[in-house]
Amino acid sequence: MVDTIVMTTDIPTYPLYRRGKVRDIYDLGDSLLFVATDRISAF
Repeated sequence: MVDTIVMTTDIPTYPLYRRGKVRDIYDLGDSLLFVATDRISAF
């Protein structure tokens, strides 16, 4: 079982493009990096 929970990300090398309910998206220039977190998407 994994004990590490990722609620937010911070990658100083790349600018944060968008932060959604579950995913953080970083701009890598010619591509995007999608990071899925453990934030819960519920409404």
